[in-house]
Parts: sequence; structure tokens; C-alpha cells
Amino acid sequence: MTTQPQLTVTGLDKRFGSEYAHRNVDLTVDRDEIVALLGPSGCGKTTLLRCIAGVEVPDSGEIRIGGETVQSATVSRPPEDRDLGMVFQNYAIWPHKTVYENVVFPLKYADNPVPKADYEDRVEEILDLVQIRELKDAPATDLSGGQQQRTSLARSLVHDPDLLLMDEPLSNLDRELRKEMRDELQRLQHELGVSVLYVTHDQEEAFYLADRVVLMRDGETVERGRPGELHRRPSSPFTRRFVGVHNRFEGTVDVDAAGDRVVRTDLVDFPLDNVDYVSDGVSTGSVACFLRPADVEIGGFAGRPDGRLELTGTVVAEGILGDAYEMTVAFDGAGTDLVVHSETVRDRARGDEIRLHVRPESIQVYPITDA
Repeated sequence: MTTQPQLTVTGLDKRFGSEYAHRNVDLTVDRDEIVALLGPSGCGKTTLLRCIAGVEVPDSGEIRIGGETVQSATVSRPPEDRDLGMVFQNYAIWPHKTVYENVVFPLKYADNPVPKADYEDRVEEILDLVQIRELKDAPATDLSGGQQQRTSLARSLVHDPDLLLMDEPLSNLDRELRKEMRDELQRLQHELGVSVLYVTHDQEEAFYLADRVVLMRDGETVERGRPGELHRRPSSPFTRRFVGVHNRFEGTVDVDAAGDRVVRTDLVDFPLDNVDYVSDGVSTGSVACFLRPADVEIGGFAGRPDGRLELTGTVVAEGILGDAYEMTVAFDGAGTDLVVHSETVRDRARGDEIRLHVRPESIQVYPITDA
């Protein structure tokens, strides 16, 4: 027996004047699932979220929540009648109210099964869940950014919705607090079993939190799949660029004297059979090669290092980038630089010669027409 999705969007179009914000968008969120809607700023993520919430009205298409139609050619339910919660980027906390007054608001003004006599117990229960019960009577003006976000989250969950919409909820927090809140969101989603549609332009958040990722560009869905699938083997050129493949270099598939197919590039030649070749059925011709910075290893080996490709280049830039040490390496006679990431900080300087090695199987190769 197949479980019906908690959210189903079918054929949604949304225009502003003559310009499409969305064109024929299909989307599902299963029960007890986090789906991340990922894409660059301005691609239409928030507009889609607002259509689902009932704040914007699409021009066509259907939206079903919990199996019930909330938007179609003949139905348009208001936001308070859609059984969902929403967490905004700017928290949307009323500064003149206490934490309790902010959180109890949906119980007073939206359909929910909680009797009025139980409002205080329900608010305290949800404040316990987000770990700010001690702030129940605190004015909103006294809250830190993280406490405001927890208050906003409590307000969105207090009426026990089946669907939670989150619009860039962590973007205003500092790096350490974002990490903390990511863990909190996973914990809460697991404990409550609520379905979540999570909008973000941050691929790290999307890939960490989501069960599935939907990548958008210019109001259209480009690709969708589980984080590991999109990270390891994206099918579209846009996804390969957006999910952080920094190193791209071109080559040609040729046949050597022994009859084996070889990729010839300005960096190094390597057997096509040893790489991750996403073929379109064409056995020769121009190809684009992709190599993640973390897959470029530093150091040389005596003799032939088990099929690994060895390169010698010059450091042209280096520094600490987040949790990684990053170098950019140039190569004589090549028009391609490689970005290299290491978990260990290296004692390197611009102008240093450096030896690198790459396992061929870590290189992804695509036909040039698709890259």
C-alpha cells in the first residue's frame, strides 16, 4: 500500500505580469520527510513556498495538503485553513509581545484541535521541545537571534501541523548557531514526524538536512534526488556547477595505439575506462571533466602509484577556507588551474612547487554538449 504524500504540487504556474515566476512545477513531500528546495537567489523558491502557504495565488495548477485540495481552478483555501506551519527568514516575531503571546497566537486564530483550556499547557509543551521554556514570559525584545528563531519555530509547531514550510530559516544566524539549529531541526522533525519543505540557497544546509533535494533555476525544476545521488553523480550541467564542483577541464576522447579509449587533456591523459563516464552513447569526441577539490591529494610517490595520476604544478594562491585549507595550483603549458582542498593546514606559499595525485575513478566525464 502506497502512502499518499503530505504535499503534492501539480502543474503550478505563477506569473507576475508577463513574466513567469514558475512554469509547470511538480513537487511532492512525503510523510515524515524533509525536502529541500535549493537554488540561487531569485530562482522562485520563496514564491513557490508562498503559493503553497496561500499567501500568493498561482495562475494554474493544483496543491494538495494531507490529501485535500487547498488550491485549484475551483478551490483557494486561506492560509489559516491549510493545516501548515511556516517559519520565516526574519522570524516575524511581534516585538511588543512575550514569548508566550507569540507562540499561542496560532491556537487562537487558526483551526486546531487544542481546547482553549489547554492552550497554556500546549505552549509550555512546545517551548520545552525547542528548549526555551524558561523564556515563556520574556519580552521578544530581550531575545537573541537564536532564541527568536526557536520562538518562531515553536509558534509554527504549536497547533500540530502536518506540514512545515521553512523559508531560509537559518540565514540570519552566525556560523556556529546555524550548525546548532541544523541539529535541532533534525531532532524536532524526527520527534514530531512532521513533513518539512525547506527553502534555502545554501547547499550545505540542503544536503545536511534533507531526505531529498529539489534543485531549481528560473522558476523550473532542474533536477531532484537524494543528496548523495546529486552530490556524486548529478545529471544536469547546472547541478554539476551549483553543487560545488570547482574544477572543470575539457578534453577529447581518442583511441590509442592499443585500441583503448583515452581522454586527452592539457593537464594529463588517462584511460576512459578508469573514470566515471556518464555516456550518451558516443564513444569519441569532446568531453568535460569534473574533479572535486577534496579528491585532489597532495604528495608524490616513488614509482607508479597504483594507477593514480601524478601532476606537478605551482601554488598561485592558498589560505584557510572554513574547515579546509585551499590551494590553487597552476601547471606549465596548461590553461587549467586546479583548486585543492586539504583537511590539514599546509605550510605552503605562493610560488612553491607542489606534487599532486588523483585517482582516475574520482574524475567525472560528460559529453561536452551536456556540460
